Amino acid sequence: MTGDRKGKRRTAEPRVLTTMRLRASLRRDLEATAARNRRSVADVAQELLEEALRMRECPGVYFAEEASGRTAKIGGTGLAVWEVLRDFTKDQDPERIRKAFPQLSRAQVTAALMYYKRYRDEVQSKIGANAALTPEAVEKRYPGLVRSAR
Repeated sequence: MTGDRKGKRRTAEPRVLTTMRLRASLRRDLEATAARNRRSVADVAQELLEEALRMRECPGVYFAEEASGRTAKIGGTGLAVWEVLRDFTKDQDPERIRKAFPQLSRAQVTAALMYYKRYRDEVQSKIGANAALTPEAVEKRYPGLVRSAR
């Protein structure tokens, strides 16, 4: 989960050495999380810091692990930002979104739109990946998994 304010991937961005003093318990928690996920402490810390900063920028958004990786979700719903905005990326009309998702409050729709405006490329990437999951594509990748009724 890396990105800048425009939602572009920063994998090529150089890293800078940063020294921090952490509480021993926090360091242990980072190490345990890194071990569980077979990642480095630095990678886990960077991901957590990026998510924390995004949640501060976009109150009402949180992150959860899904099969496709870490995903921005709308607080109190379990819905991913991309799921809600999939059909509304052109006009981004909050009232149309609320009609399609009547369970969402104005604040929840605002949180999703705020996240989309800051991290458009990331959200569009998730929408595109979902659209690519056609029965034909799944059958090609996992032969025998999909059975079509004709």
